[in-house]
Amino acid sequence: MSFTSQVFCSIQTLTGAVSTIKFFLSEAFLGQHFEAVELEVSKPEPGDLFLFRLLTPAGRWCGAHVGVYCGHGEIIHFEGKSPSSQGPHQFLGSWEGVVCKQGQRPLQRSRQLWRVLRRRGGVDHARLERRVREAMAMDPPAYHPTRYNCVHFALHLLDVDRSPGLELVDVDLTMD
Repeated sequence: MSFTSQVFCSIQTLTGAVSTIKFFLSEAFLGQHFEAVELEVSKPEPGDLFLFRLLTPAGRWCGAHVGVYCGHGEIIHFEGKSPSSQGPHQFLGSWEGVVCKQGQRPLQRSRQLWRVLRRRGGVDHARLERRVREAMAMDPPAYHPTRYNCVHFALHLLDVDRSPGLELVDVDLTMD
């Protein structure tokens, strides 16, 4: 890999990491684009983000997994198929990306729900439905813990990745 390629990959990794951190830690960003939804009071709507806690083997919170509610009790999400190798180097490379659509209830039974967020101003349901169909039909992009992960995938489905203040890495998903 050339020096220029290494610098580009480093910048791309840093940009992706910053956008992921901004999503989880910036209440200003979340408040600008989303509002919390209480499922006890309101039913989920297509485009709602479901955030599930990620826990360490010791049971400590270490992040979240994000999926998008599609309607009809289904959530689409993106994850990486873990490499068989162990050690810190496994987090430096890309993994095989996997797009899944699962039932909301089974997903909530297998993962700990943290919060549900709804995009302010709503979503274009027809566009979301088209993007979900395309994501399910095409070969998924490579998963990378910082450059392209479940957050980037979910925000792309909702067109939030094009919003000012959230500079996501340009991954060609051709879902327009």
